[in-house]
Amino acid sequence: MAHCEYCEIINGQRKAVKIYEDDKVLALLADKPAALGHMIMLPKNHYPIIEQVPDYIVSHIFAVANKLSISAFEGMNALGTNILVNNGVAAGQTSSHFMVHIIPRKEGDNINLSWPAKQLGEEQLSTIMMQIKEHTEGIGEFEKEKQEPIKIERDKTIAIEDFKVKCLDRIP
Repeated sequence: MAHCEYCEIINGQRKAVKIYEDDKVLALLADKPAALGHMIMLPKNHYPIIEQVPDYIVSHIFAVANKLSISAFEGMNALGTNILVNNGVAAGQTSSHFMVHIIPRKEGDNINLSWPAKQLGEEQLSTIMMQIKEHTEGIGEFEKEKQEPIKIERDKTIAIEDFKVKCLDRIP
């Protein structure tokens, strides 16, 4: 990746206020928040859009987003949260690193995430349904995380002691 400010944060080259971190994701306080307590969560590996993120990472991201939402309710006394993904430039994505926004909400906070509803006719609905449905056949086949074999290192001194005890057991 040529230049990604979020990869720089993940790699410790740039400062940020970290809220949560594990081996797969990092959650930060947003530097330009929509509301107090606005958090962003990123996969530690660079993926520009959600379609490129492995399924097991997406699953983990949203499990952690759920827990961060609970933290916003409890820590910020939020009355609601928006869990939001801006996926692609046309959807308002401003960074080339995929992220999930967790935005604590309160009554009268003047954050407007609503849009005018469109009225569609039966023919339009049918056409849209066919356009989307023909690409849904693979849904349900999720990419699994590759499990590393577990390496068990035995303490050789214990193994020798076990051997000695077994030899003593054989003596009549």
